[in-house]
Amino acid sequence: MPKKQSTAAKRARAAANSGAKYTTALRAAAGPLPRHLPVLDEDTLTDGERLVVDHLRALATTGGMLPLRVVTPDPEVIEADRRARAHGGRPAWQRWAVVEAAVDGYVLREVKQGPNGDRYHLGNRAPRVPVPVRAEDGTVTMVALPQWAREERGWWIWAHTGWPVEAPGRIVDPPQRFAPAPDLWEVAAWLDMSQEDGRVLGEDYSGSASSWQTVGWCTNREDARLIARAYVAHRGHFTRADVLQHGPDSGVVSMVRDSYLQAPDAPVQARAEAAPGPRPASPDRAEVPEMTWHGGETHPPRSSLVVWTDTGWRTLVWSDWQTSNIAARLGVGADGPFAWAESWGPRHPDRDLHDWTQEGREMFRRHPDTEYPEHFALIDAERAAQAEALVSALAERGAMAREEAATRLERGGEAYRQLLDVGQATIARALHTARRALPEGPERTAVRHAIDDLMYRHLLPADAERIAGAQLDTEVEATRSPETTAWCRRAVAEYVAPAADPVAAGVEGFRPQDHPRRAAVPNPA
Repeated sequence: MPKKQSTAAKRARAAANSGAKYTTALRAAAGPLPRHLPVLDEDTLTDGERLVVDHLRALATTGGMLPLRVVTPDPEVIEADRRARAHGGRPAWQRWAVVEAAVDGYVLREVKQGPNGDRYHLGNRAPRVPVPVRAEDGTVTMVALPQWAREERGWWIWAHTGWPVEAPGRIVDPPQRFAPAPDLWEVAAWLDMSQEDGRVLGEDYSGSASSWQTVGWCTNREDARLIARAYVAHRGHFTRADVLQHGPDSGVVSMVRDSYLQAPDAPVQARAEAAPGPRPASPDRAEVPEMTWHGGETHPPRSSLVVWTDTGWRTLVWSDWQTSNIAARLGVGADGPFAWAESWGPRHPDRDLHDWTQEGREMFRRHPDTEYPEHFALIDAERAAQAEALVSALAERGAMAREEAATRLERGGEAYRQLLDVGQATIARALHTARRALPEGPERTAVRHAIDDLMYRHLLPADAERIAGAQLDTEVEATRSPETTAWCRRAVAEYVAPAADPVAAGVEGFRPQDHPRRAAVPNPA
């Protein structure tokens, strides 16, 4: 009795007779399926397997749910469940199962180990299960999936596609999450670990299974749509992206508002090129404040992508350290929706001491990445700005013109600059002492900002000389002489209020011994 061929197989056979590759023609006849999924070759099936495939195709043609029977789990699962409940707990591991096809649907048996177990490998692949995928026009295509399924919020889904076993063809919706702040829109993306080359978890590689990931949180729907479309616009591991709306508090269920799929013929994304013209200056810290999170949120998405628009800088999305990936997907640069962007995140100045107290926010990356010439130009510009700030500070505090302040720095030389550095460092040390005594919060962050203003802009805090004197009074002089302490006091006094006549005051840098060669030159007069 000749074997009955499916419509897709007949089209593929006809294309092969005309010279096309059979497997390529079979996939083309099947329609828009993910690239890595093998279409079932029904010509190689036995009569029993063909009977099962025909019944599954008939069930899928009706458009209803495929029947699923759950049988007794493996003894390992029963014993692990018994031990967990004996200690007053509940099983907390990922639930895995193997699926077998039957004429009346699927038979599912729960197992303790998933695809990462050692039963299968590259040379010994797991059994493949026929799965009918029904298109919108009613066409049913049979694909061959590895036998693994996992439990996802009450659904058993195919581990390698994210499709529900009972309703294959569409990835299960994202999990319900609590929004970290009121009125946010979530962007969630399905990370398909098999997308690029069709490798199968547990056989070709070990690691994580395909799953949903939260990309970020936006304050409006349009920004969320922009990011979701960017995640599936090009070929990559993200095959679907959804936009979810969240309510004003943590108790409102999220709703999927927009869903985007990666096209089977999606192009490869090109590297973003920098936009012409100079990069705009980074926003001030006041322009990128942190959002107010819900009180019970322990790990809010504190990093943000700040983009440059026609009206200036604005925050596009909040994320859990995925801003660089978002910028790359958006193609920030000359041809992207934004020419420039920056990644900002929480600032932990004492992380080297294993102290993760947050004090404000800081910029940690520019997009597109800076090239070497631009990088060095930014460093030079920052140094020049600090030098200009010092001249302005001396002129203002010493009641002199800027030209006089610049001449004073030049005449004082290295010794005078060192004296000013010591004065600045002594005041900063006093601020650090006050900062560490405060708990995390606005007061400690305010002291951190005062330190930044002092070190980079030479702006004095209130009562600078008094707090520096108190710091020197409390410091133990076991490792330095009283003369060193006196020198620090003179440095603070000169930094806070420059002497009107540094020569007469004996300020370091203007004494004869500080410039022996200059002192040896006779006065022409």
